[in-house]
Amino acid sequence: MKRKKNEKIFMAYADADGNVYDYDGKMPAFRYGYRFAEVKREELIPLPYGSYLFSLPDRYPVTFANGKFIPVTKDYFGKAINGVSAFLASGYLRTFLPAFIKTKSNAVVLPLWAYCGVVCIDGQFYVPALRIDDDPRSDPAIHENHNELKKAIKHVRGDLKDNRLVEQLSICSTEYNCLCARNFFLGRYECPVPTSPACNADCLGCFSYQDGTSGFCQSQLRLDFAPTPEEISQVILRHFKNVPHGVASFGQGCEGEPLLRGKDLAKAISIVRERTPDGTINLNTNGSRPEIVQELIDCGLDSIRVSMCSPTEKYYTLYHRPVNFKYSDVLKTVELALSKGIYVSINLFFMPGFTDSESETDSLMSFLKNFPVNMIQTRNMNIDPDYFFERISFKDQDAIGIRNLLALIRKDFKFVKLGYYNPSIR
Repeated sequence: MKRKKNEKIFMAYADADGNVYDYDGKMPAFRYGYRFAEVKREELIPLPYGSYLFSLPDRYPVTFANGKFIPVTKDYFGKAINGVSAFLASGYLRTFLPAFIKTKSNAVVLPLWAYCGVVCIDGQFYVPALRIDDDPRSDPAIHENHNELKKAIKHVRGDLKDNRLVEQLSICSTEYNCLCARNFFLGRYECPVPTSPACNADCLGCFSYQDGTSGFCQSQLRLDFAPTPEEISQVILRHFKNVPHGVASFGQGCEGEPLLRGKDLAKAISIVRERTPDGTINLNTNGSRPEIVQELIDCGLDSIRVSMCSPTEKYYTLYHRPVNFKYSDVLKTVELALSKGIYVSINLFFMPGFTDSESETDSLMSFLKNFPVNMIQTRNMNIDPDYFFERISFKDQDAIGIRNLLALIRKDFKFVKLGYYNPSIR
């Protein structure tokens, strides 16, 4: 997009009612880790369609003035203000956090969203981000067909009567507005296949379960039943029949860990593969049980995506809080999957100032040398950055920048694809 001459970049802020404005004359700032940064025009893109803006309670925005980063506490009229954040549409990776100063020591912990900096240029919102995956499967513009979705849900319910998994996906697609679930009913792209009501990790930023002491509210309720192998295979077979090169994935935000259902998943995969060679069967997992992964591969699993907040054992353990498994088990799963020749992705949670810190960059480079995975899915970490840093005991350090980290991966590991979605390999 061609830039206008003499563009002026201003700080964004929110009033007490959550209305967002630009602050004329106030230069904005961004944040990475614990540090503030000047805003550079080349880092900015227009706020992607389908993104959201959030007010940041108990947090003042920060301006950059006379070589210093200064909190701004009031608007033109002397009224108190809050900082502002953007939450990006799927497929976009943030490069900086919003810059803020807490108004009090006991500021509320922010909900489970991925907080991105935001500024104003000529009355329009811009963010420090880049599109990391051109796949349109979760573009908000293709999900504004609510009447079509209702008809599709009714049709699928009629075809797969008494299938509880279909009912779960109907809830996900309507109440939770899960775009992946919507795609199942609309017959396109990737089909989510939630199967496990239990988990063997206690991740800080879990979307589907919080014990009431964290201060977080889960984004959706966790699956409360265990679909049978027949119910699971019915959903997958229907999707593969209707969608050329379709993908079906275990391990969704509305469930626990699918490897805890290993025997039933193996049976479901076997049923599917007895009837069709088509489609990609994918497993999103914490990688805790390599022996179960072996069984699933033997039955016909095509690809695996292992989630981690960090390739550093200390940080991995403090965030994911594994129960009855260790980080070494996760590495065994990745090594096994690579040795078996299936497609292997790492679902790496990106946090500016942490993921691109010098120590984490070195750790990631070492990981990729030892485990040449096919893909890194670059996902924005959904959590209050301060809460995350405190809970994993992260110390302030220099960072190379998210864009520089991506460039380094592309330079040194040309075989690694950077993206956002599970690819079709069949």
